[in-house]
Amino acid sequence: MMLMNRTYNKLVRDKIPQLIRESGRSCTSRILDEKEYFDALLDKIVEEIEEYRISDNEEELADVYEVLDCLVALKEYEPMHLDYLQLIRREQRGSFKDKILLIDVDGTVR
Repeated sequence: MMLMNRTYNKLVRDKIPQLIRESGRSCTSRILDEKEYFDALLDKIVEEIEEYRISDNEEELADVYEVLDCLVALKEYEPMHLDYLQLIRREQRGSFKDKILLIDVDGTVR
């Protein structure tokens, strides 16, 4: 039996190391400091969005929400305040629901 070591160097869900060990395999992990964690969350949200883009699977979209929740908690943002900011921005500039793609803008100022 050939043992293969695979390197990930990415943020994983909290129970992943335990699940790996329970499967009879071993792994190496460490706890990130706050700056590393912030950067890893940004990388993870991009990864999860790409996975959703490829799969169109709602579980991947749920993963985006999970990472976003962790980012909100890390930055100590108040979720209700973010909802308020979202509402204000929606009222001022609209949403994305009308599916508008801006092609170009004439540079002439009137």
